[in-house]
Amino acid sequence: MLGREGRNTHRKIIMERIQHIILTKRLWRISPYQLILFLLLLMMGKSQQEDLQDFQKNIPARTVWGAVGKLAELPCDLTPPNVQDSVKLLLWFKDTTGIPLYTLDSRKGNVNAAPHSAIASDLGQRLFFSIGETPKDSKLQIKDIKTADGGVYRCRVDFFNSPTRNYRINLTLVVPPEEPRIFDAQGKEISQVAGPFREGYELFLSCQVMGGRPQPKILWYRDGVEIAGVSHSSTENGITTVVNQLLLGTVSRELYGSKLQCRAQGSKLIPSVVKEVVIQVHLKPLGVKIVTPNDLLTAGHPVPLRCDSWGSYPTAKITWLLDGEPIRNADVTTHSDRDDLNKTTSILTLKVTSENDNSELTCRSSNPWFSGGAIEDKRIIRVAYPPTVSVHLANEDPSRVVTRSEGQNVTLKCRADARPPVTSYAWFKNGMRMSGENLEILYLLNLERESAGSYACGATNTEGETRSSSLTLKVQYSPRCKPGTEQTSVGAVNMLSMSVKCEVDADPPESVKFSWTYNNTRNVSPVLNSRVQNHGLVSTMEYLPQSDTELVTLACWASNSVGRQQTPCLVHILPANPPESPRGCELRNDTVLEVVCVAGSDGGLSQRFLLEVISTNSLNFNNDGKAIISSIDNDVDNEISTMNDQATSSPLFRIEEVRPQFRLDSLEPGREYQLQIYGVNAKGRSNPPVIIDKVRVSPQLGPYEETILSEDPTPAETTHQGNEKPSTVVILAGVIAVAAVIVTSIIVAGIIVVCKHRPKPPDPQEVRKRMRPERTDVPSMYIEEDELNEENMPRPAEIRHSRAAGPRSSSTSSHCYVSEGFVQYSQPSLNVYIADPDLILPRGELEFTTLSNIGRP
Repeated sequence: MLGREGRNTHRKIIMERIQHIILTKRLWRISPYQLILFLLLLMMGKSQQEDLQDFQKNIPARTVWGAVGKLAELPCDLTPPNVQDSVKLLLWFKDTTGIPLYTLDSRKGNVNAAPHSAIASDLGQRLFFSIGETPKDSKLQIKDIKTADGGVYRCRVDFFNSPTRNYRINLTLVVPPEEPRIFDAQGKEISQVAGPFREGYELFLSCQVMGGRPQPKILWYRDGVEIAGVSHSSTENGITTVVNQLLLGTVSRELYGSKLQCRAQGSKLIPSVVKEVVIQVHLKPLGVKIVTPNDLLTAGHPVPLRCDSWGSYPTAKITWLLDGEPIRNADVTTHSDRDDLNKTTSILTLKVTSENDNSELTCRSSNPWFSGGAIEDKRIIRVAYPPTVSVHLANEDPSRVVTRSEGQNVTLKCRADARPPVTSYAWFKNGMRMSGENLEILYLLNLERESAGSYACGATNTEGETRSSSLTLKVQYSPRCKPGTEQTSVGAVNMLSMSVKCEVDADPPESVKFSWTYNNTRNVSPVLNSRVQNHGLVSTMEYLPQSDTELVTLACWASNSVGRQQTPCLVHILPANPPESPRGCELRNDTVLEVVCVAGSDGGLSQRFLLEVISTNSLNFNNDGKAIISSIDNDVDNEISTMNDQATSSPLFRIEEVRPQFRLDSLEPGREYQLQIYGVNAKGRSNPPVIIDKVRVSPQLGPYEETILSEDPTPAETTHQGNEKPSTVVILAGVIAVAAVIVTSIIVAGIIVVCKHRPKPPDPQEVRKRMRPERTDVPSMYIEEDELNEENMPRPAEIRHSRAAGPRSSSTSSHCYVSEGFVQYSQPSLNVYIADPDLILPRGELEFTTLSNIGRP
């Protein structure tokens, strides 16, 4: 019988073998006896497990440091107690776990050829036992260490003939310290830039690191060189804090822009934790100099002066002084270059005067962080100046704005102060040099409206030319017609009142007065003030034409404080005509059916446009108002006949528009329409109308047009759509073509006959004699031509004829020939009645223009 210790040892060996078989997945080698024994051993009391833990605690432990992600090697000595013995079995355990993590079974006698087995887990996959060159150097390697890998490992070595040997290795993971924190003397934490520290003063920084295993060592480095500091540690709430304080008694310029590092080094297995800061140092300026050459300065001319200062940080403050006083409102540009000894450049744009000659100019450089550290550079400047010029009236009147009337005289004088003296003068008007004016005095005689403007003088010496400020000359003038309104023409309708406007330019405009004269073929007479409305520079007259054939000219006169208008503004009252027919009419069918035309001449009056819709079908049209687009007022019905002379029936409805553009959205599908477009004014409608024939609305496809456009005064022939054969269409087209040729021939022959029998225009002299009034008590508007010698008269001017645009009716129209030299006018006196008006009529070639439709009934 075995003793208790022997039995425990036997049970332990059986249990470990069963565990080894399970771990190596060789379950078929377990005998029923071993399996039952293993289960009984697992059911044994807690006392045996505690005995095993006590046994492990009695084994001394060796500490091995490891870092997460690194490789750790746990030593296990395989040297047998005697030379004849060798390793039989190697087992690795972790902490108190009874199942081995790793096994090496060398029971066959050769440990180097023994099979390796590891637990099927993440840790087992990263384990490997390396047998060294000597049994003493054997190690268990743990790759890519995890945080959970830390703990106490036990290496158990079984020999064939010697007792079992156990080793305990404490794998302790290295814990990196927290990032160092740097503080200044005031306890403020520094993130990136430390300072600013002033040159010549002390520097204090403190680096603090918390945590870390093993305890880190803190060091200061500058440019890779260690700087000595004072280090100490403290523990609070189980957390160790290490502090290293750096104190420099004097800050040198070399520290400017350098970098300081605080390094926390805990173990060589992991890199040091580093905190780096940049040292900011404020530096005094080392020097200052005005580098611009000390040349002669010209008064009034800006001169850039450059002053350089170097060695200061931050940017040196550069101040310019003239005779000890700061130059205020100076134009200064400052530039700093940190790469060039902290160089600061200041450019002063100095504009001196003659009083600055021999003044002291100073450039002062200072750093506001240092008191009493300013440095200066000084020089004496010399000034030469061009003329100082001013212009004024010869009588020394200081006014800068001079007002004169047309016909008066003005004398201007140029005053100049220069060193050296002025050599020449020049005068300028509105910025342009005046030719031939090179004296000190400028004479402006017999002023005109164009004499107004800004006058300045210039003076030149060896230093240059200077121009004075401007003196403004205003020239007041009598009224004159506003450009473009000297002569206008207005159409008139008998007994229809009309408003005639006259607009002038004048200075001063406040005192403008107007008067009108009525000039016709019989006399010249003033217009009563009651019929005239005056508003500033505009006068409006109400005129009521008494006849459709009389030619009238209204003359508008204006006067102000300067004088009376020399030439009046003329308004010719001409007989108005009906408007011309619209042109270029076309149908558009984008979203709605529209008729769009181009307006013709309005005949001298305001016109509007009319479209009549006529049905060409025999069907009756519903007149309940459903298709009516717009109605026509009674006034329009009075002016426009309701019947179309060329249509076979009266219009279904009419549309009236201000512009020749009409919307047709009430035409019935399946019906055929004829559209007639007119222009309408107070004299009537245009003749002939524009006709758009055969317009039909399709229920599916919308409106379409069979005949594109017809402006023939006669309505286009209509064609009936049916089921004709193609031969009938061809025959009908031939008949229409022959008829068109015949009609054209007739029209051409008629025109030739009319032109041959057309009355020649009367001789201009006869017209003027017939138009001359027979009364002798009325002032004549015409030049007496009885004294002209017929033999010495030149050949009469060629008479020009121009027909009014648009088609004419076949009836003969009356023609009135009016001479372009017909209009003659006289200036009215201040009295209402003109006793003897001043007749003005320039002699010249007479030209006649044919005015159509004059006297048309």
